Amino acid sequence: MQKTNNTIAIIGAGIAGIATAYYLLKKQSNLKVILVDKNQPLSYTTSKSGENFRDFWPQKPMTEFSSHSIELMKDLKREYGEDAFSMNFSGYDFVSFDVDKPIFPTNSQEVFDNVMEEITDAETIRSERPYFSEKVRKIVRIKNAGNIDVYGMGMLMLSKARDLGLQFLTGEVSDIFKNKSGFQIKLNTNEIINVDKIVIAAGPFIGHIAKMLGMKLPIENILQQKFMVSDPQKIIPTNMPFTIYADGQVLDWSEEERTFFASDEKYKWLLDEFPGGLHIKPESGKIKLGWAFNTTAAQPMWEPSTLELFPQVVLKGASRFIPQLADYQNNIPGPIIQYAGYYTRTKENFPLIGATQMPDVFVVGALAGYGTMSACATGELCAKYVLSETKLPDYARYFHPLRYEDSALMNEINDSMSDGQL
Repeated sequence: MQKTNNTIAIIGAGIAGIATAYYLLKKQSNLKVILVDKNQPLSYTTSKSGENFRDFWPQKPMTEFSSHSIELMKDLKREYGEDAFSMNFSGYDFVSFDVDKPIFPTNSQEVFDNVMEEITDAETIRSERPYFSEKVRKIVRIKNAGNIDVYGMGMLMLSKARDLGLQFLTGEVSDIFKNKSGFQIKLNTNEIINVDKIVIAAGPFIGHIAKMLGMKLPIENILQQKFMVSDPQKIIPTNMPFTIYADGQVLDWSEEERTFFASDEKYKWLLDEFPGGLHIKPESGKIKLGWAFNTTAAQPMWEPSTLELFPQVVLKGASRFIPQLADYQNNIPGPIIQYAGYYTRTKENFPLIGATQMPDVFVVGALAGYGTMSACATGELCAKYVLSETKLPDYARYFHPLRYEDSALMNEINDSMSDGQL
């Protein structure tokens, strides 16, 4: 394949890579953009998405970032039609047994009032959520939040980018060489692509691609899981918003179970205190549950294994605030659809978007748990960097890959009271 001026390879065809290709070609349609992936578009990490969005985070840059991305998603629907993909403002509810403990630390009551609603009246909670435990004392509702068809949105952007000339190549990148005129990307198919610029958008494998260019990215990959089950008792209403139990907990095992787990190193972790963040929502006549309690970094694999007893653990945790789910713990209604994917994240859980220390190499990644909701703003921002635009949003500097060289900025980032991860 011959190189032309302004040839850009995007390595990775997840939602972030596709969004970057879309906004590049929308801004400058004479570019030659090549999207490269081992698999079909949207089939790896993106396919494991929770498909939710919210505009509030404990940190101002992340709030502005996600808010802008939601507006860009709405712009897509305005431009291509309301039926282009589904986007439902069904809400985000955080629930707690502790009426006094803040779920989101914020020093600004104005910010809280603008984006969130707090419900602490017991009668209102019982009326709205009769299936909740009577111990639930507070619901914090993010107003501008809901769920989205990420596959539909991604395929829309991919289709429109293809109309503007985007090429898609199936193949795994085996090596990258820098030469005087640009880069040579070698695929496992033995095809060689000659390009001027590279965007690394390979999800959990961004570190692997960066290493080919002699770079090390400040990321780690943490395996997380979700599963779906049937709900024959119709415990979860189909209109329930995405709901997160904010409190940590020690699981309520029987004495016999506790004795057994304590005696076996393989199962001792089941007796630990688990963090808040267990989440549940109705989906396609089933219920989807997840709990990102794993914190151990691992090397990413193309086919990660799932954790034994994960559905049982999550259902037990969920029954703490939705008691009737206890009926499913020892007799989980099938089929159980269990899947695993990686949270690729920086220590502070801000993304990496922009230029690297190597000229003409850009990265877009570390979107741990928020890739869907931030995809449009991510792709737009990366496109601005690739095209050397100087007018950037205020949040851009917080996400730049070279931010670690700015000690004042990093001190500001690290002072945040929460990383916002679910």
